[in-house]
Amino acid sequence: MQIIRRRDLVETPWKNGGGITRNIAEERDDRGALWRLSMADVDGDGTFSSFPGLTRILTVIKGDGMVLHGPDGDLQADYANPVRFDGAAPVTATLTQGPIRDFNLMFDTARCAGDAQIVRNAGPHQVGQAGQTGVLHVIAGTASVHGADLGVGDTAISTAAPLRFDLVQDAVALTITLRPQG
Repeated sequence: MQIIRRRDLVETPWKNGGGITRNIAEERDDRGALWRLSMADVDGDGTFSSFPGLTRILTVIKGDGMVLHGPDGDLQADYANPVRFDGAAPVTATLTQGPIRDFNLMFDTARCAGDAQIVRNAGPHQVGQAGQTGVLHVIAGTASVHGADLGVGDTAISTAAPLRFDLVQDAVALTITLRPQG
């Protein structure tokens, strides 16, 4: 299991130069990116970078939200509500009430299946199983993973076994499961 602290993340420019992202983790092989996790600060309306061959699941983790305008219509990306869309689609965003921070999962759909869920119930939980990658990202409050406390913006990743965690009262977490395809 790996724990990535928010304070250790490095800011880098977006692919399209329109903002800042913080890469959390990724898995690559000789064919390219299998999956990638990142956080981005969005201060204004704008165009998303294109990532052909990848599916995106975006979750607003701070702020009110935004509307994603794409070829298949509009997606309402509200706080703690994961939305899925084609990474190659031409998407523009309109903020609904000021700046936001979002968490991005991008994965190669041909080689990997991905899912994202919000957890709000206090107590013990599990994400993933053997042969899968399980991810926990703390949005609000705190969580405990194998005796380590995670705060807002911290992420835990397990690739060998289910990721078990305890969520405190009034905390909000994002869980992700990634499964190899084929």
